[in-house]
Amino acid sequence: MKHIVLSFLLSCTLFVSQMAMAVSFTIEDIHIEGLQRLSSSQAFAELPLKIGDSVDDRSLAYATRSMFKSGYFEDIRLEQDGNLLVVVVQERPSIGFIGLDGNKILKTEQLRGALDAAGLKEGEIFKRATLAQIELELERQYNRQGRYAVLVESQISKLDENRVAINVTINEGVTSSISDVNIIGNDSYTDADLLDLMSLKTPGFWTLFTKDDQYSREKLTADLEKIRSYYLNKGFVLFNIESSQVAISADKTKVFITINLVEGGQFDIGKVSIAGQYEVDEALISELITTSSGQVFSREELLGIAADVRQLFGDNGFAFADVQPVPLVNEAEKTVDVQYQIRSGKRTYVRRIDFSGNTRTSDDVLRREIRQIEGGVASMADITASRLRLQRLGFFNSVVAQTNQVAGTDDQLDVEFTVEEGLTADWSIMAGYSDGDGPFWGGSVNQNNFLGTGNKLEASFSNSSSTQKYNFSYLNPYYTVDGVSRGIDLYYTKRDFSKVDVSDFATDTVGVDMRFGYPIDDYTRLDFKVGYERIDLELGSSASTEATTFTAKEGLNYKQFKTSLNWNTNTLNDFWYPTKGNSHGVNLDLALPNSDLKFYQLSYNYRNFTPINHSESLVLSVGGKLGIVGSYGSTSQTPFFANYYAGGFGSVRGFTSNSLGPENSLNQPLGGQILSTASAELIFPLFSDMPSVRTSLFLDAGNVHTSGEFNIGELRASGGLNLAWLTPVGPLTLVVAQPLKKKVGDLTQSTHITLGRSF
Repeated sequence: MKHIVLSFLLSCTLFVSQMAMAVSFTIEDIHIEGLQRLSSSQAFAELPLKIGDSVDDRSLAYATRSMFKSGYFEDIRLEQDGNLLVVVVQERPSIGFIGLDGNKILKTEQLRGALDAAGLKEGEIFKRATLAQIELELERQYNRQGRYAVLVESQISKLDENRVAINVTINEGVTSSISDVNIIGNDSYTDADLLDLMSLKTPGFWTLFTKDDQYSREKLTADLEKIRSYYLNKGFVLFNIESSQVAISADKTKVFITINLVEGGQFDIGKVSIAGQYEVDEALISELITTSSGQVFSREELLGIAADVRQLFGDNGFAFADVQPVPLVNEAEKTVDVQYQIRSGKRTYVRRIDFSGNTRTSDDVLRREIRQIEGGVASMADITASRLRLQRLGFFNSVVAQTNQVAGTDDQLDVEFTVEEGLTADWSIMAGYSDGDGPFWGGSVNQNNFLGTGNKLEASFSNSSSTQKYNFSYLNPYYTVDGVSRGIDLYYTKRDFSKVDVSDFATDTVGVDMRFGYPIDDYTRLDFKVGYERIDLELGSSASTEATTFTAKEGLNYKQFKTSLNWNTNTLNDFWYPTKGNSHGVNLDLALPNSDLKFYQLSYNYRNFTPINHSESLVLSVGGKLGIVGSYGSTSQTPFFANYYAGGFGSVRGFTSNSLGPENSLNQPLGGQILSTASAELIFPLFSDMPSVRTSLFLDAGNVHTSGEFNIGELRASGGLNLAWLTPVGPLTLVVAQPLKKKVGDLTQSTHITLGRSF
């Protein structure tokens, strides 16, 4: 058989060697030899020839070049055996392993992710250019972190099955710090004004901790946008950053940044108008447009107004309303006419409301909190209110509401609430330390979401040096579909007040309560409670005159029929760590007729949270508590053990627990019939990646007073740092405090440790 061999060898310049055949033939069959990883179908897909084709040296050369371009082959030979075309290939090796060594600043997972995104990963075909690509991509990752002195070296070693291993050694070098930031073209604002906007800084004392002097391309991009927004919000509508240059010193340790900008002059607002098609009263829209002719133009204000108008339409059922503020610049007059173009679209209806993520809580518990109705007009206000009600339950770490347009419609949407199940407590054995009571131990079954029903059950006992306490309570917050709650409490408490630095007496209390709650609106409730308790009082050997005088008249054992009324409004956006909203309420505990002791306790609590910045990472919280204890009936007197106490956590931090206020005949804390405390806190993030940790700087003030003897000059004050960590059993709080106003004889305490609510 006549046998002619055609050989095509590809050098680094893809030169095809001399053809050995100049006679054409028709292909009757094709065989491909030498395949290892590639399948026959993949190889045939790269060969631009098929059975039945007539070929010559030109078409064979073209086929060879085409197969080389695929990048799969190191060598290709075409051989003719009669009318059989034999393709003999040698595949390029694949990357069997990429090893990274020497990286400490950037984690291996981060670097591998960057290589994968660039298509440089194990299993891919290895090419000589691959090494340069890998080194370049790794250097790019370090450059983004401000490290320009990084050195990346790689070595290749052969593996079996036509594979190679690439071992990369990284010398991360030192971080390049910003030596100078030069701003050119700013006439209206000083360099200091603009540099204050930037997160990138030149080296200073604080940059030792913040690392803000380390250059990052992402940070520079964000800073340029901050400068742009600053000018646009000050009326410079033609403002432009023409260029930003980054120069690096020869040793790659210093970075020099130059920003060239053109201010373009300040513009005022000209005419303000509304245009478009909409079905909401124009007067309502106009109320939200607070800008007027003559004011300095501000992009931020325009976008804020557009968002408010969009919310107005969303609240009225137009979920897909489009509101666009269109600025029309008049350079000659230095004015900007603003036209709000509005298209409300069709009124939107909710087809379906779904829930996801509630692995423990039943859908019914979530659905009863929802204020948006399926099949009803979509209201963004009701959807937002529904999300807040779910968040305030305290069952979930997070609640996200998402609206999705129903495919094929322009007037329907689905609402999905995605929740993340959070802390609801469980069986627990407690052992720890509580400020005021000292060491304690106990156990509890405490379910805020009992078996996923939303009902609350608690059975607990605890023991400390001063207190023995046993409690059982059960509450159904939806005893009726209207949100009327019903619950029962059984309790027994024995407390020795001498162990908490108060008078030498002890109380032994057992009782039962039946309670009901009535919703006034989405944020306000009225709770009512009736009950009975028996109080046995025991005086110590060194009891005070106040205690012995009271018991001489009233005895040591008391039967009490009591009732409580509580009115509370709560608009807080979270159960554990709120950032906005307020909570305030009035509580009255009243001994009913036929009780042995006829007295009342009336108190008012208030707490408000106001975010200072848009991200709500800085929050100002203010609050206070007022209380009064009194008796009714001509022969009754207020029991001394019902007094309020002040000092310590939850009161005036920096002072010993229960130590403030009047003293008894033995110079021990007696408590008072009037309580007044107030606090202010600046809440700020300590660790941005640890949302379970909350820190704040605080100021406290307050005291307790004898009835009719309130004196503002007797108030004590303190300040300090509050650190709370949300553990599986509630916030663990550490307080470091310093009294700011005290008097001789006051008992101070610089630290407090408490496990419980943080406000």
